[in-house]
Amino acid sequence: MGGALREGQVDEPSKLLDSCAWYVVQTKRNSEQLAQRQLQRQGIISYLPMLAEWPPPAVGRLVQPLFPGYILVRAALPRDFYRVSWTPGVKGFVVFGEYPPALDHRCVEFLHAREGSDGLIRCAQGTEVGVSVRVLQGPFRGLAAVVQRRLPARERVVVLLNLLQRETPVELPERWVRRAS
Repeated sequence: MGGALREGQVDEPSKLLDSCAWYVVQTKRNSEQLAQRQLQRQGIISYLPMLAEWPPPAVGRLVQPLFPGYILVRAALPRDFYRVSWTPGVKGFVVFGEYPPALDHRCVEFLHAREGSDGLIRCAQGTEVGVSVRVLQGPFRGLAAVVQRRLPARERVVVLLNLLQRETPVELPERWVRRAS
């Protein structure tokens, strides 16, 4: 996503707009939430879109940043430039050329609109009961099915497959199925 703007890189801060806009800020490794808390303490609005993957990944966390290593910050440049840049957990602004480009506010609105009531953006939700799915792996690969029930503790689903002209319940690993489009 480009480099991070450092202190000595702004030769002409007057070229930057002094009105609030959204900017992308690079964070230190695994420090997105730390940076967001520190920015909030300074009265700077930031947004860290969080993603909940389903089925859960084999490795990693179920809930993680949508853009690992980056947060969105609403700031007035050049006024807030150094406050944001020197915030614990922040590496710097993402820049293209000499200055950080402003992010269209509709991008942030788009992400907010995808959040559930818990503030999380859901990914690949397709295994709710009654949902049509396609089997992606295993001996039934390529067949369409309907989810009959989930077995979350075992990360498996029971689907109804049309085999030999009758619906047959088959238990499969949840990662083998995806919502049919």
